[in-house]
Amino acid sequence: MQGKLVRLERPRDEDYELMARWFGPDAPAAVMAATDGDVVTAEEFRRLDQSGGLRQFAVRDAEDRTVGAVHFKHQGPVGGYVLGGAIGDRELWRRGLGAEAFDLLIDHLFHARNAHRVQFTTALYNKNVLRLVTGVGFTLEGILREYFYLDGRHHDGAVWGLLRHEYYAAVEELKRTDATFSLPDAIPEEDKEEARRLLAEYVAGPFGKTSTGLLLAAAGITPAAGDQDRTPDRPHDGDRQPGAGER
Repeated sequence: MQGKLVRLERPRDEDYELMARWFGPDAPAAVMAATDGDVVTAEEFRRLDQSGGLRQFAVRDAEDRTVGAVHFKHQGPVGGYVLGGAIGDRELWRRGLGAEAFDLLIDHLFHARNAHRVQFTTALYNKNVLRLVTGVGFTLEGILREYFYLDGRHHDGAVWGLLRHEYYAAVEELKRTDATFSLPDAIPEEDKEEARRLLAEYVAGPFGKTSTGLLLAAAGITPAAGDQDRTPDRPHDGDRQPGAGER
């Protein structure tokens, strides 16, 4: 997943070491990401990722440096996801890297994994994330009172959610206002159209085979041209024998 500032890739072995350092207890990125600190070793991060319990992506910059990580996991009914992550080095905060990384992850979930809703929770001391989320279409769904603990006292948390139709409404607005914007399609639309054309030509051609055609051939039935739905059990009106009183 490629953006203008960063790209998302599956982690390498050394990336798990970085995650353990960035998101361990009392690490600056963990404090800003409001993680619980329960996962603290590289092996634990690797095991969670490989099991699917926490699907992770390394955030890499234009110089191929790993600068952070984002992740998602299933929550609730089918199509529900929870997001998390952060830029690891605090010297790289407030440069737009984290915002774009989350944009790429959200695009991936809605546009490639058929997500219905995505959700994340942020601490109310995190002004950078609050500035970001209040401007990109998320809805504030609830306040978690005294949910996080930092600097000797508890802080409230905020739960944010984005639904599928809200995401695509935002996409349409971006298309209208930004001529350079395009969704990250894995396969270009013209290639999809060409694939459909090739299939149609195959089915319509003299050598095209379909399961329905093979079934009819096995039964000794040859459908009339342009009449693929015809079966012996349901004759068309033009084939029906006249009933009593119709002669």
